[in-house]
Amino acid sequence: MTVSYNWLKSFFNSPLPEPKKLAEILTMHCFEVESVEKKGSDYVLNIDVLPDRAGDCLSHLGVAKEISALLDKKIVLPAVKIKENEEKINDYLSVKVENYKDCPRYTARVLKNVKVMPSPKWLKEKLAVCGMNSINNVVDATNYVMLETGQPLHAFDYKKISKEIIVRRAKKGEKILTLSEKEYVLDENILLIADSKKPLALAGIKGGMGCEITGKTRTIVLESANFNPKLVSQTARKLNLRTDASIRFENNLNPNLTESAIDRVASLIQELSGAEVVSGVIDAYKNKLKPWTVKLSVENVNNVIGVEISKIEMVKILTKLGFVVASSEKDTLIVKVPTSRQDITIPENLIEEIGRIYGYEKVPSTLPCFSEPAQRNENLYWQNRAKDIMKELGFVEAYNYSFIGDEEKNLFGLKAEEIVNPVSNYYKYLRPTAVPQMVKIIKENLKFFKDIRVFELGRTFVSRKEIMVLAGTSTDSFDVVKEYLNTLFNKLGVGKASFSTIGKNNVWNSKKTAAIKISGKVVGHLGSLSADITNAVFFEIDFDELQKHCSEKKEYEQISYHPSALRDISGVVLDKLKIEEIMRIIKKSGGKLLKSAEVFDVYKGKGIASGKKSVSFHLTYQSDEKTLDSKTIDSLIKDLINKLKETINWEERK
Repeated sequence: MTVSYNWLKSFFNSPLPEPKKLAEILTMHCFEVESVEKKGSDYVLNIDVLPDRAGDCLSHLGVAKEISALLDKKIVLPAVKIKENEEKINDYLSVKVENYKDCPRYTARVLKNVKVMPSPKWLKEKLAVCGMNSINNVVDATNYVMLETGQPLHAFDYKKISKEIIVRRAKKGEKILTLSEKEYVLDENILLIADSKKPLALAGIKGGMGCEITGKTRTIVLESANFNPKLVSQTARKLNLRTDASIRFENNLNPNLTESAIDRVASLIQELSGAEVVSGVIDAYKNKLKPWTVKLSVENVNNVIGVEISKIEMVKILTKLGFVVASSEKDTLIVKVPTSRQDITIPENLIEEIGRIYGYEKVPSTLPCFSEPAQRNENLYWQNRAKDIMKELGFVEAYNYSFIGDEEKNLFGLKAEEIVNPVSNYYKYLRPTAVPQMVKIIKENLKFFKDIRVFELGRTFVSRKEIMVLAGTSTDSFDVVKEYLNTLFNKLGVGKASFSTIGKNNVWNSKKTAAIKISGKVVGHLGSLSADITNAVFFEIDFDELQKHCSEKKEYEQISYHPSALRDISGVVLDKLKIEEIMRIIKKSGGKLLKSAEVFDVYKGKGIASGKKSVSFHLTYQSDEKTLDSKTIDSLIKDLINKLKETINWEERK
């Protein structure tokens, strides 16, 4: 929010600190002042008012009240002097609010014999400092009072409307041409200000062209209302039309502000144009908002803040902020909250108010006391451990929403729980599997990259049960990805992991898919998809089930004093032959000196006959008794290859 330093000064009879010093004070106790800029003879403070205080502080008066409390200065409110004529407003106008949930309060005044003309210099300068253009004295007065009080106001040309103002929902397909000369097509969820014939304004957002103030205007209707913040926010987003007014209405404005604001603007317009104010105010206000009380424990305040503040000091701080301490008994304060502070509902809100005015910089720094060390969160530990391992294997972590739409649901034939109030049609269901989103990720990334490895550790929902899953995808071959998972299981201390074929289901393709089993129980799947979308390999594991088998226990073997020897072998085999079967033969035939065997390449393509594939392994030989010479190792390799030729028709590649 843009705030004029000179304007703030007008609320006080004594001087304020210099602009930069004032900015420091506000930043320490209220809102962050992002910058202080000189603009002519004034200074502009760019203040970041957070949403919880937007209802009462998106105005110069709101900021001035904070300064009053911080500096213990008495605030001087602008004078409101209205001279009403003898006519009655009910002879001019009536107001009908169809639903008070949409519009809790609607206040209106009528002014006649208005002289619409350019605004005086002082008013133009005030608006310019705050980034607003001058239009005419009437419109400028409404904008000025909005910037001053925080209450948006609007003026209609009385001759361009019928005698009744109606606050209602729009009809489907109804149209309005706004003051920005843009036409909008409306629906039943948009609130309008209308008369008996046509829409006059988008409630809380923008006025319409049909009743704008011009140089010919002589009689005006002033509007000061309070609208449902959710309704205003939804309409502003739907129409892509956010205004100074809508921003304020979106943040729970005080409905008791409308009358004082409309009197202020009527007084100002009368001063600027010599207008006559018709006697009386129309005030449609069915359910009046009244102050409420919050009980506050003095002891709890000091325990939370961490410093001893006297009960007298607490009462003084709260009183300066506009609260009323209705009664106090021993250690308890009964605090009456003004309707302008709708953010104050629980004792902790009041504790924050006391703490920030008292000054958090006065709270001494102390080390926390620990009676016992914090216990390890097993879920987070194993989740983080699994993430680290996947990243070590070259996978990139992805974060997806736990929702899917009709496209994913229908493509994979999923049974998914529908959400009652989804954020959009693309997120209508709780996802029962993370695979559809993995498909989207790899399809998008294949446009730019050749080699892709992605994983996600997130929640899925099956039969209203929440399950943590580890899902992923890779452009590597099935066998290579299987080795990645074996490495994951080994590093997590999971024993008895195996892979077995499965029958075809709605997601996985049985020809290229294996069920992942731990101790004989299926915990996930690895392979290609029945919906033939990409050539990538996918996997999904029930991590909650997998975690039950994770262990930090390790078995240690004495390290051999003799060096190991590494050899590579490559051969061509039938494509249908599984890598784990080849691995089993290698380990069985390699003898005691073969310490490890790892697949490092699987290739199908040019140079390899149809129906076959080339596979390559790293073999590590080592003896605990002596250093192996080349002759011994060559002999072991020769015996192993002969065994492979006999059992699986291994064709050696050089």
